[in-house]
Amino acid sequence: MRKTDSELRYSLKQHTQCKVVRRQPTPYYPTRLVEILAHGEGPDLRLCLTREDRLTGPYMTLSHRWGSASFLKLTLSKLADLVKGFSIADLPQTFQDAIVVVRRLGCKYLWIDSLCIIQNSAEDWLHEAGLMGDVYANSHCNIAATWNSSSDDGCFTKRNASEVEGLIVNPKWTGLKSTTFRVVEFRLWENLVTSAGLNKRAWVVQERLLAPRVLHFGRTQLAWECHEVDACETYPAGLPVAQHSAQTRHKALESGTEGKRLQSMGDSRSSPNLHAHFIWNKIVAAYTAGELTVASDKLVAISGLVERMQSSLQGEYLAGLWRGTLASDLPWKVTDGKQANGLPSTRAAQYRATSWSWASLDGQIMPGRPNTERVLMSIEEAATEPLVPGNPLSQLRFGWIRLCGVLLPGTLKPPESSTLQPDKLNVDLAVETATADHWIFPDTQNEIFDQSVFCLVVLTENKYDGTLVQGLALHCTDAVKATYRRVGLYEGQVLGLVYMEYCLCPDIDLIDICVTSLKVTREEHGPLSPMYTFTA
Repeated sequence: MRKTDSELRYSLKQHTQCKVVRRQPTPYYPTRLVEILAHGEGPDLRLCLTREDRLTGPYMTLSHRWGSASFLKLTLSKLADLVKGFSIADLPQTFQDAIVVVRRLGCKYLWIDSLCIIQNSAEDWLHEAGLMGDVYANSHCNIAATWNSSSDDGCFTKRNASEVEGLIVNPKWTGLKSTTFRVVEFRLWENLVTSAGLNKRAWVVQERLLAPRVLHFGRTQLAWECHEVDACETYPAGLPVAQHSAQTRHKALESGTEGKRLQSMGDSRSSPNLHAHFIWNKIVAAYTAGELTVASDKLVAISGLVERMQSSLQGEYLAGLWRGTLASDLPWKVTDGKQANGLPSTRAAQYRATSWSWASLDGQIMPGRPNTERVLMSIEEAATEPLVPGNPLSQLRFGWIRLCGVLLPGTLKPPESSTLQPDKLNVDLAVETATADHWIFPDTQNEIFDQSVFCLVVLTENKYDGTLVQGLALHCTDAVKATYRRVGLYEGQVLGLVYMEYCLCPDIDLIDICVTSLKVTREEHGPLSPMYTFTA
């Protein structure tokens, strides 16, 4: 812990990016904190109400997995008793260990979700969930019980210290100078941090990104993340180049420091906006690769990051997508048709977002790539109404969109005639398009229940062997009212650029057939899949 304390102090004093993270002019405190009292005859801890108590000094936060064990939680009936004080022995092992760490690092306040949010009050949970971004962003350091799967597991583990140092090898090679090598685990960071149990939780994505510093308690050693370095006991000065991969530098995605860098990239507003969207796409991919215990948390559990990204993206947030690049955000797809747990992707049983938002699904998402140069449709209007009035970051009551683009009717080929995997189906279009192949990537396997499908062309992307067309796969749910809903991603391989130039020409007959003005009606909150209406 002495090394950890030293690293924490060094981060605060020497790291340029870490010094500017605490950007509040006055200290910020969450609504409630666990106060660690001095050793004595009284209680070990008490629940501190920050609006009533006078606080001094920083606080820390805890990221952990609840597990199935029963443990002390804050409820309406226990609030008064916890304010008076309680024993550390009343808490599960992970909480006890975290309190030891906080005390050793010179702090006396700790934020734990189950003790600082009233667990049987929906009103308090919604209020506190909306503050989650500030809670983690203003913490001194986040303690992550990274290795464990339950609050009973604790932070500390028994280990073989020699594994931390690595194996020292002094080979004797004829004709070569004697050199000492250290043999260490090749995917050290991935196994220690990225693939650990805690980081499979979707909530933890924003906790790791927003906290200025993260202290990981791994199975074999401690690890450290801040805005300037990833380090562990094997590499206390930082990971070497050989250990860096797509799994490291997780905090490089945080928009506080990254947003400032993007804004300084030049006078052009489009460049930082485009780069910020690439960052957002990485966040969405990482977030949807995590698991949620409560499906309705889908939009709430990323709301803190949305607030941080808004200044960089400079546009209205629409249930996981952004108005500024909405046309290119729409062609997202489900990665391999699966959820993070390996099960097939599913549409939320209880409505929480429109079908054109990835937030309506439980599945790993590959976001649409920002592309404003080859967009072949226009968005005339789009809006969402949150379930919680005044909170655009919560789940939705309804949403709608008005589009103008090319709508191509098609027929899915029978599965037995397709050589593709279940998450990639062949489709025949009813018009001549001069393309070699057309595919549908279903959002879920059980929604492609009809052979009739409509493909809304959204954009193109130049490839070495032609042009890739991307769009939305739609089902008609009411022919009289002309209502449609998204059921997947459409892709087509164009043989050259002739077809798209042909379609965009206003005096071609194909335009009269395929281009339709599309209007979307209000979507009511309910258990059914969201729908939107296109009227000519």
